[in-house]
Amino acid sequence: MKAGSSLELTRRAVFTSGTALVLAGCGTNLIGPPPAPQIYALHPALSAMRQGPPLPWQLVVAQPVTPEVLDTQRIALERAPNLMDFFANAQWTDRLPLLLQSLLIEAFEVSQTVSAVGREGGGLRADYVLATEIRNFHAYYEVIDSPPKIKVAVAAKLVAAPTHDLVRGTEIQREVPTSANDLPSITAAFGQAAGDMAEALVTWTMQGPRGSLRGAG
Repeated sequence: MKAGSSLELTRRAVFTSGTALVLAGCGTNLIGPPPAPQIYALHPALSAMRQGPPLPWQLVVAQPVTPEVLDTQRIALERAPNLMDFFANAQWTDRLPLLLQSLLIEAFEVSQTVSAVGREGGGLRADYVLATEIRNFHAYYEVIDSPPKIKVAVAAKLVAAPTHDLVRGTEIQREVPTSANDLPSITAAFGQAAGDMAEALVTWTMQGPRGSLRGAG
């Protein structure tokens, strides 16, 4: 190979390398680590719903039982009935079961329906335990490239703490459309669905066998 040809190849290699670095600096992520994920809070507005004095018993909200695929900070997307995925570069502030446990505790606190509520190990002398299982907590697209819908489903059991007797059980489901096909709108719809579920669960808990509930404590 002639010296002139070798010099031309060297110039092309330098130009190509420089172009790749410029593209990476512009955010194309051809070179270097992936971008840091955007972190979204699950913090819906909750309503006070107390009618009369709070019930004189203490409630422990157990950490929800959660499928492994949902026991994560990532935001779930169902691409098909048997295919789960996650939104890229986005996550919740904490693992989903911890987020929902905190949300349920907050819903009971805001509702002012019981004298005390908390999580396991919080120093409560529990009269009842609210045990839950997350069955759905994902977005899904009915039409590709359109705003998705959010699906939330939580099964619940109210258990008498001293005897471990089942008082009652239910499953609460919510579906909420999103206003736009972007993550701020999608996570806001997750918040609405989760908040509606939490308030419905508070109402359901208070509608148990009232005699036995009021007799606790």
